[in-house]
Amino acid sequence: MAADQRILQEALDCIRNLHEIGHLSAVVHQLRVLVGATNLAYQALFIPGRVADDRLTAATYSDKWKKLYLSKNYFRADPIEIATRKTSQPLDWNLLRSASKETASFFAEAERHGVGNNGVSIPLVDAQAGRALFSVTSNLEGNDWAAFKAHALPSLIQIGKAIQLRTVEIEVKPTTRTFSALTAKETDYLALYVAGFEIKQIGDMRSVSGTAVRAALNSVTEKLNARGPRHAGYLAIALGIIPTSMVVR
Repeated sequence: MAADQRILQEALDCIRNLHEIGHLSAVVHQLRVLVGATNLAYQALFIPGRVADDRLTAATYSDKWKKLYLSKNYFRADPIEIATRKTSQPLDWNLLRSASKETASFFAEAERHGVGNNGVSIPLVDAQAGRALFSVTSNLEGNDWAAFKAHALPSLIQIGKAIQLRTVEIEVKPTTRTFSALTAKETDYLALYVAGFEIKQIGDMRSVSGTAVRAALNSVTEKLNARGPRHAGYLAIALGIIPTSMVVR
């Protein structure tokens, strides 16, 4: 268990040290080695403010597979991406292989190009950060693959969320305008909210009413001229008001 926590911490530290989007591919390659996967792929399918087709992708797949993927226009007909639009839970690729002849052909080609014998894709959906997909593959089979997935999936979900948060952090450019300083309570509630806690949970944790938490989040949103409290959180991270370590859990 201690070794698992060490690996997870190293992975999160690696992500926090990402400062330029152009270096994301190198980070994903480092993470692949850390988690013991055959391949990793992070795809930001939609980021608010970006053109719909302007995707952010970083993967450890072979160049041959990447070229084939583009030449066959799979980014518009990828059965994995299509299937994960309908679920918020990690999806094992084995559930899709026999869905159709086209799907079977897709996975057969992927295996021939070294993608991996098995895989799982984790949908990442956030109202302000958009939609992303974090995929992990392995050449393990049968019970070995099932054991790897059961053992590693909780950490992989955290890693995927951390990548999404960090890339949005970098994408959201710090504003140069002046704004009113946040109070200690506003900063605290905002960090908890961006970390994924609900308003009621934050109120219970801080022994205040949900109304008080909501009022603080509304105040922060107004002070930072944000689209909503979650967007305010990303702006606060980009401005250095909230460190990433406060919101990755």
